[in-house]
Amino acid sequence: MSAGQLTLLVIDAFAAAMFGRLRSLPRTLAGALVIGLTTTYVIAYFPSKWTWSSSFRNSLPMIFLFIVLIVLPQDRLRGATVLRLRERFRMPSIRTAWIAGLVLMVVVFCLKVIMERTAVNTLTLALTFAIIALSLVLLTGFAGEINLAALSFGAIAVIVVYHFGTTGSGSDARTTLWGILLAAVVTALVGAVIALPALRLRGLYLALATMAFGVFVSRMVLTERNERDIFGLKFTIFTAGQLTIPKPKIGPFDFNSPDAFLFLCAGLFAIIGIGMVYLRHSGYGRRLAAMKDSPAASATLGMSVVRLKLSIFMMSAAIAGIGGVMMAAQIGTVNSDRFDILLSLSLMMITVVGGIGYISGALFAGLFLIAFVQMLDLTLKKFAVDYSSLEAIFLFFVSAVTVLPATIGITMGKNPSGAVSDIVNGLDQIKQSKSLVITLVGLEAAIWALTATDVITNWHFVILTMINLFIVPVIGGKVLLARAMRGVPKPVPPELIGIDRPFTSDDLAEMDRALDLEGVVVPSAGTVREGATGVSA
Repeated sequence: MSAGQLTLLVIDAFAAAMFGRLRSLPRTLAGALVIGLTTTYVIAYFPSKWTWSSSFRNSLPMIFLFIVLIVLPQDRLRGATVLRLRERFRMPSIRTAWIAGLVLMVVVFCLKVIMERTAVNTLTLALTFAIIALSLVLLTGFAGEINLAALSFGAIAVIVVYHFGTTGSGSDARTTLWGILLAAVVTALVGAVIALPALRLRGLYLALATMAFGVFVSRMVLTERNERDIFGLKFTIFTAGQLTIPKPKIGPFDFNSPDAFLFLCAGLFAIIGIGMVYLRHSGYGRRLAAMKDSPAASATLGMSVVRLKLSIFMMSAAIAGIGGVMMAAQIGTVNSDRFDILLSLSLMMITVVGGIGYISGALFAGLFLIAFVQMLDLTLKKFAVDYSSLEAIFLFFVSAVTVLPATIGITMGKNPSGAVSDIVNGLDQIKQSKSLVITLVGLEAAIWALTATDVITNWHFVILTMINLFIVPVIGGKVLLARAMRGVPKPVPPELIGIDRPFTSDDLAEMDRALDLEGVVVPSAGTVREGATGVSA
């Protein structure tokens, strides 16, 4: 059994566990028996001409899981909660969002100048995954809902575009604008269909429901490769196990070339990101924030929580669908592995690590999951070839790269706001020093110029840029903060007063206020006669 199959087996076990709501062993056992017997009966009694019965059998645990989650009674709406560690996301202003979008386009242009063709393709693919991650930022970061099957919505959009959204043939084939819009509408409707029964679910149960949908799509829809005939209409969902999606052509603009498609993906990410900032600053965005903080309070104030959840699920699904179409167009020909549920889980994890409440957190997720992981994988494999005596060690690290997202996720306990939060805080400190800002920008410009003139290689550019943009802001922010705090006395914890330093009159007054002893006069030893008790005020 492979690692992926073992993981999916654990996911199937959730279906049985949910019969007992993760609390009752007898009901869990009964659920396991029901699922096991049903899958066996499918093999025994379904006609052999039903070629879809094998996929249906594999999908049965997820179908049971979704039904059980919907049928079982749920907890009441929760109120506001106080957590020991809670994420804090700072939403940029609309002006800052526009500036960031323009900066992104300039950076992409500069990178295109020095990149090789394969690197341009990798960057484009990373941006398409970043667009899909934006759907998670909108749904989870803004509204507090969960979707563990973002790529499944992308798969549905790709199927729609393949059948209804392309024109031409061969090298002249193009994806039309209307095809992309149709895919977005269809995925939004599918998102509504999934959200309607799941509106009463929250937390773990909602996560399991969306994961059940994702596994169902992977096992039932994406494996449907035979021609079907329904009411005289013949069709094939996933033709020959792969779909070919051409680059789009929008009006007079043809994005067939790699450079043009790179700018299309970058511009699309910027436009959607800016639109999400507008949305967050609107009254609708404030209602989303209120629902995320306390659904019970939102419902009490007259907000339609059902309408909010339904609309945000639809918008999130549409964005994921658009990102899925862009991803398929960049790859050219995609198979079902490109939309695997485990890849959706990895994307969700990396988006949380980057900062799921930030637009830049989605960009971090796309770049990390595609560009950084691929670069690290290729580098380690190259080292394994160059240093054959250490081949086993480097190949071990190649395998470790596959679990890197989960390993990084362990660190989220200390900073639930994500890595982008640390970078933003560091930049806030750096912006207070104009000389340091000029040095940072000038250093990056020098690195780019050296790479453009072939003085240093692209590998050196990547390493130096990561140091300059990710490590320097964090270290620089801490150095500037330490310099600003120099000379300021460090506060002594209350439990160490009287040990690290003597008590002061202010300390005694604070203790009196805490113990409610203000105004109480304590007599000295000379004023108390032998045998007397009590305290006079």
